[in-house]
Amino acid sequence: MYEVRIQTYWDDADPAGRVYFANFFRFVEYAETELFRSSGKERMQLYDECDIWMPRVEAFAEFSQPILAEEAIWVRLRVVFQREKTVRMEFEILSVDDRSILAEGYCTAVCIDRKTGRSRPLPAEMRDIFARAAAKVEVLDEGD
Repeated sequence: MYEVRIQTYWDDADPAGRVYFANFFRFVEYAETELFRSSGKERMQLYDECDIWMPRVEAFAEFSQPILAEEAIWVRLRVVFQREKTVRMEFEILSVDDRSILAEGYCTAVCIDRKTGRSRPLPAEMRDIFARAAAKVEVLDEGD
């Protein structure tokens, strides 16, 4: 499992000062980017090297509590391989204050070849990065 602290900002929120629901998924994307960076590899660089894309084909979230504007959160990612071409990132978004669950859900991505647009097996390096994240707990504070 991988965990990262993310700061929210006023522009993430609606006029009532609550983070807009779609931004929860953006925070999950930030966490995935940081997962790759923690392995020493930039995600987009790896996509370019392998000539692939990883479009999201399914997403689900259950919202338990609001995130207030300018509140810090923890995003936890649990990587689950579904098949040789598909990875599911299960997530929890937690309060920094008491670690209560604010939202949980998942995003499923499939690996596709850029030239053909067809699905293909995850490249070995990418599979390894995901597997290492699935095998350990790593906590990163964005202030580090």
